[in-house]
Parts: sequence; C-alpha cells; structure tokens
Amino acid sequence: MNFIIFTPSYCEDSGGIIVLHKLCHLLNEIGCHAYLCPDRVNINPGIKNKIDNYFRIKKYRTLQEYNTPIVTPEIFHEDFVAVYSETVEGNPLGSKNVVRWLLHKPGFHTGVVDYGPDELMFVFDENCIEPGYDIDPQNTLSLLSIHGAYNNDGSHPRSGSCYMMRKGAGRALAHNTQNSTKIDGLDHLETAEIFKKTTHFYSYDEFTLYSQYAALCGCVSIVIPETFNSREEWVAKHPISKYGIAYGLDDTQHAIETQHEVSKYFDNLEAESLQAVRQFVEKAREHFQLN
Repeated sequence: MNFIIFTPSYCEDSGGIIVLHKLCHLLNEIGCHAYLCPDRVNINPGIKNKIDNYFRIKKYRTLQEYNTPIVTPEIFHEDFVAVYSETVEGNPLGSKNVVRWLLHKPGFHTGVVDYGPDELMFVFDENCIEPGYDIDPQNTLSLLSIHGAYNNDGSHPRSGSCYMMRKGAGRALAHNTQNSTKIDGLDHLETAEIFKKTTHFYSYDEFTLYSQYAALCGCVSIVIPETFNSREEWVAKHPISKYGIAYGLDDTQHAIETQHEVSKYFDNLEAESLQAVRQFVEKAREHFQLN
C-alpha cells in the first residue's frame, strides 16, 4: 500500500509535525510504501510552478534518523492513501482514499473544518474527539517520538532549576525563581544539556512532553497545576504522565520515587506504536478495499 502524508517540514517544536513524520517512518518500517508530501507543493504544476515546487522541496526538512522519502510525481498515478491532519482544508492531493488524523480538536488551530464525507477518521487520543463526529473508538493512533538527547548520562553536577511556560504563558510564577533558567525556545540539545545540569524542572504547561524529557534526564519534573484538582484527575486525561512527574509542589516525592519507570514506560509505548500502525494499515486496507 502507498501512503502519502501531507505535512510541513520537520520541526522539533511541533508535536503534530513530528508524529506525521514518525508515521511515515513507521509505515516504511513495517513494509508499506510511505512518502512525505510538502504541504505547499502543487501536484499538477505548470512550468512556473515546477520551478517553485523544486525550490520548496529543496528547502523541505526531514529528520535524518527517519526513513521518510519525499513523494515523486509518478506515485500520484497509483492508488494511494492520503493522510491529512485536522488542520488541512479539503483534499489537496485529490486522493479518492483519505485518512483524516485528528491530532487536536477540529478547528482548534485554524477555525476552519473542511473534511470530506467519506474520509476514514482517526484520532491521536480521546482528547481530540468532538461531539458530532462518528469515530470508531478503536480508531486511535497515538505515536511517541523521543529525541535521543534526553537521557541521564550522569556527566554533570547539578544545581539550580529550570522552567518552561509554553501554553502556560501569562501564568504567575509559583516556584522559587532564584537561579532558575527559562528554557522556552531552546532546541533539544540545549534543553537536554540544561536538564542534565539542574535539579528541578517546573512546567507551567500541563501537557507538554518536556516534563517527561526532564525526568529522562534525571531532573525532578514538576507540573504547576492549573486545570485539575489532583494528580489522579490530571493523569486520567494525560496517562503518559503517570510516572516520574509531580503534579504540584507537594507531589515531588512521587516524581522522585517513580522516575526510574519513565524510560521503561516509553519503551513499551514505542512497541505499542508499531502495533498501532499495523492496525491503522489494516483498517485503511479494509475501508478502502485496497490490496
């Protein structure tokens, strides 16, 4: 089966883009033929557009560690399954077989919802499901992608703390800010280096994966609560945070005592990701009646 994933260039700051590229990689790993399509390329270009498209593709970034070839024109002449996130309007690749993968609630980022009636719908997790969408609960495709820089190599002495705002921007700071470094906007290598040198990480974004990254680096990871009344309520909506993360300053002992479980938990999730992709392929094969 051929899959074309319509997505922007790889961007380490966008969880949605990361998992779209990861899906392409995993599809190829299990024996499918999967390609990335730059989200601004015209598939039926004239001469001027051919020139424009060439330079767009030349600037298109992929992750070297992933098996993610860029689509070539001849692939469009074969049966293929187009995969779009919830942010894409319509069916720009003109495919008769469309999978819509909701990585967030429809319309959340763009305010526009333009999906076809015959699309096969998948969700990243239950938080992406909106009333009015008839989605099989089994059509869940949750993928995990962890940058290799996040590990506890024990190479540095630790002092001070660090913190991140992200979607918590505008919130009042609740931790001791003396000798505390704000890490918003740093790349993964810089962030990992700080996690390995500091004792505590405070996140004002309740759902960022950076909380897990900090724990993997041996930093005591603490989420500053905003929405939920307890860690149990928070984990119910964000199961990936069950180990190695404190929900509130008074929950630090849980983060310390379960930090060693984070790496094992992610290894299990990686195996589950592969199985989820296999099920994704079989559902697409059956739905679109493809060989």
